[in-house]
This record gives sequence, C-alpha cells and structure tokens, in this order.
Amino acid sequence: MEKFSSTRINLLLLNTRLLVLKSGAKLLRSKREALMKDFFKCVGECLELRTKLNLQLRDAAYELHLAKAFLGDALYSTAYASKRDISLDIKVKNIWGINVPSIEQKAFVRTMDARDISPVGEGTLAIEAAKGFEKVMDAVVVIASCEIRLKRVGEEIRADTRKINALEEILVPSIKNGIKTIERALEEREREDIYRLKRYKKRRAKF
Repeated sequence: MEKFSSTRINLLLLNTRLLVLKSGAKLLRSKREALMKDFFKCVGECLELRTKLNLQLRDAAYELHLAKAFLGDALYSTAYASKRDISLDIKVKNIWGINVPSIEQKAFVRTMDARDISPVGEGTLAIEAAKGFEKVMDAVVVIASCEIRLKRVGEEIRADTRKINALEEILVPSIKNGIKTIERALEEREREDIYRLKRYKKRRAKF
C-alpha cells in the first residue's frame, strides 16, 4: 500500500477507502452466491441432458445396426444421397454481467420431403436410423449451450473468489494497518501537544 503522511485528512481518506472496499467485497459475495446457485442448477441440467443424450445415442446406434443388417452397403449410398450442410447461429446472452455464447436451437429432424428419398425404395429402417441421429444432433446442440454456460459461470466464480480474497486478505488488512499507524501517530502528537501546553502554562504561572 502507498505511504500516507500522518494527517487527519489521510485518516479520513483511508477510512473512506476501507468502507468502499468492504462494500465492494460484500457485493462480490452476493454476486458469487447468485452465480453459485445458477452454477449448481446448470450442473443438474447438464447431467440430465447427458443422460438423455446417452439414451438417444444408444437408440440411434441400434437403429443404424438394424438398417445395416437389412440394407447392407446400400445404406451408404442412401446416406450419401441425403447428406446436407448444417449451419449454427451463435448469440451472446448476458447472465449476471457475463457474456455467454449460446447456440440457437434448430430442428434437425427433417420431414420426408426434405430428405429427398423414397420411403418405399429405401425402406423405413434407413429413415428411422437417420431420424435417430438427427435427434442426437438436437441434443448435442442443447447440451453444448448448457456446458458453455456452465464453464463461463464457473470461470466467473473463480475470478470473483480471487477478487474477494485479494480484498479481504490483502487490501483491507493493509488499509487497516495504515489507519492504525496514522491513529497512533496522531495520538502521540496530541499527547506531545498537551505536554507542551502544560509546560507552557507552568512557565507562565512562574512569571
């Protein structure tokens, strides 16, 4: 901490700074508590989404193996014929002052017309397998947004914890020590002034 001369103005300045720092630490603690609630809520959502994703992957894999067993290598040509490009839109949401990227949800499961394949010629097994993995894509996008939010909130909690520790363990004690130093110096100066005043009065009384 910077050195301050022992004056009453500097004592007032340090006391003001101390109040500001304590208020800042209190606000950071309130923010961190709110973030912690959001963090644990997000953890629960991510776990639930992960469980759902694993089940969807299992079902989609089963549909794929079934289609492969009945259609053989013809399944590859069907997949190639119905391939498509996928674009994702990413927006930024503000959560407790934190900018969190969020992937906009889209419906990846296509209609029969959008597939551009014949259910009669290709069979329903290939279509069901495709639907299964499109549902998986839906779930992946949702869980990606959730986990990005979880990561950003966790990073902000760590950053706020470091700030709180710096305030409460370094800056506040340092300012308190500075206040005590100035108070002791002022008290000593006041005692000296009183002592000099008493000596002066005694000398005046002799004359």
